[in-house]
Amino acid sequence: MGDEYGRKEWRTDEAAATAEAVRRIEAAIASGATVLDFSDLSAMTRLPDALAQAQGVREIYAGETPAPGSAWNQFARRRLTDISAVAGLTKLTSLNLSRTEVSDLSALSGLSGLTSLALSDTQVSDLSALAGLFGLTSLDLSGTGVSDLSALAGLSELTSLNLSSTWVSDLSALSCLFGLTSLGLRYTQVSDLSALSALSGLSGLTS
Repeated sequence: MGDEYGRKEWRTDEAAATAEAVRRIEAAIASGATVLDFSDLSAMTRLPDALAQAQGVREIYAGETPAPGSAWNQFARRRLTDISAVAGLTKLTSLNLSRTEVSDLSALSGLSGLTSLALSDTQVSDLSALAGLFGLTSLDLSGTGVSDLSALAGLSELTSLNLSSTWVSDLSALSCLFGLTSLGLRYTQVSDLSALSALSGLSGLTS
């Protein structure tokens, strides 16, 4: 993206930000690129429909965290709310939506290839769409309105889970996630850790 990365109008003008997203999608399709970085397109509210054609893409950075190799940014909170365009990207493995306005995760329900999902500081509270994402290994829910973890009970591949600054109080849904090695619980309502007693590999517990 070179010198074009982070232009001011992409932080203030929705049409300009969306047009740039479409340009990047088309370029990725033409070149066979596997990574799409929208992290500097703060004004974009909806992932473009053109994204559905980018079947070769494996990683999408639409939140605060840029793709590896991009200049770190200090741009405004992302206005993104609609991620329905990712619904058909079944080969997607990593999705970063941190610090966006996203609340509806239904578009992710069929993305069985996802291994990494960052949702920190979003409007997410309902995790039911994640119940079938059995390949997830890393999930960041910090700073969200999440309180019910039941949808995560079957995600046996999870190794890293961040629940810091959420409304979580009951950890029983995690009792059989034996692969967990890292769990963030800072600033939660959790007082009883007994559900974690069988998780012998859990070495990175922060509470």
